Amino acid sequence: MTLSQGNRPDEMVSSLLLPSSHVTSPSGADSPGATQDALAGRERRTWAEVPWRTIVGSVGIVGAAAMCVLVIYIASRVVIWILVAAFFAVVLARPVGWLQGRYRMRRGAATGIVVAGTLAVLFGLIALFILPVRTQLVAVLTDLPGTVQQAAEGRGPVGHVVSQLHLEQLVRDNQERLTSAANRVQGSLPKIIGSAIETALAAVTIAVMTCLMLSQSRALSRAGVRMVPMRHRAWITEVARDAAGAVSGYMIGNLLISVCAGVAAFALLMVLGVPSPVVLALWVAFADLIPLVGATLGAVVAVIAAFFVSPTAGIIAIVFFALYQQFENSVLQIVIMSRTVRVNPLVVLLSVLLGVELFGLVGALLAVPAAGAISVVVKELWQHRPADPDQLIVVTSGDPAEQPTRSRSPRRWLRVPWRRNVRPEVPIS
Repeated sequence: MTLSQGNRPDEMVSSLLLPSSHVTSPSGADSPGATQDALAGRERRTWAEVPWRTIVGSVGIVGAAAMCVLVIYIASRVVIWILVAAFFAVVLARPVGWLQGRYRMRRGAATGIVVAGTLAVLFGLIALFILPVRTQLVAVLTDLPGTVQQAAEGRGPVGHVVSQLHLEQLVRDNQERLTSAANRVQGSLPKIIGSAIETALAAVTIAVMTCLMLSQSRALSRAGVRMVPMRHRAWITEVARDAAGAVSGYMIGNLLISVCAGVAAFALLMVLGVPSPVVLALWVAFADLIPLVGATLGAVVAVIAAFFVSPTAGIIAIVFFALYQQFENSVLQIVIMSRTVRVNPLVVLLSVLLGVELFGLVGALLAVPAAGAISVVVKELWQHRPADPDQLIVVTSGDPAEQPTRSRSPRRWLRVPWRRNVRPEVPIS
């Protein structure tokens, strides 16, 4: 484009960027006051001419959003079940795919085998954890007032600990409160049984939903991809695959680390002669799944049990767990978690606190893999953000043959960062 000698560049830019009401004539016929009155009249006409369908649609959208939030709040338990089932479906998708590829099985058969094996392992671990302490738990619940009386007199296993720590006076002063609390615990046994039944029903429901999600995963993924515009489908599919891989990789790696912690704790407790080493080792392995504080919680319980045997055993347990946690953080985390996404410790802490506040212990277990998946999505969005075409126009006058040519794009763009009421890039033909 060539400018004649009689045209000024600033007049040309104004005529391109500003509306017709903003461009003043050379004779100065339009005053600033007239321009402001014209703008005010246009703004009044714009607000007055808003269609009633737009207003009704906006109110409807706000009402629908409020209704969705209310439904989610009322059915929060079901929402939690759906989220947990989706999480297990994402984690178990890799073993199901491995069975399909390795043994050429159907999707339904592979899903049934994986889910049944997972449930068998979970119920087996629960049985190993509950059965050894069942007798002691029943004895404590049925004779808790007597246990409190023995503790006040310094007799029995609890009384022995109380006498060693010189807590006899404290137990005597609060004996009535402890006895009333024990009676309330005995009276709430039907409630405990009802809670156990509700938990079992929830576990069955989650297992059924997990099976359905795994068997219908391809149909669900196709339906989700169809909701995305065609130009973004390949990228969205890749990001979803990476996020699911991060979640499954983190959970599988965390399970392996927990198994190592449980085996190490079981070997130590067997050597020290601590009672119920299987139960304590399972507790250490389960607590190690909880981010940040899980390993410490498991080690504290095992150390207290070792101190019941002897002070020497307790000191050995403290040294062992301190060294093992250093080994776990420095070696196992790096070796096993090398292929999973790394999450900032501050993000881990905030996600765990938010998960505990929203969903309790389940939220604490699911917080870190969810944060890892979100971090994968954020990184992909940041890497594929649209570039800012900051290109400047070269205005020349004279022969068009003397103008510089552009090899990358046939269009030239004008950058006007000082005006905020217009588009930052305006094409010039």
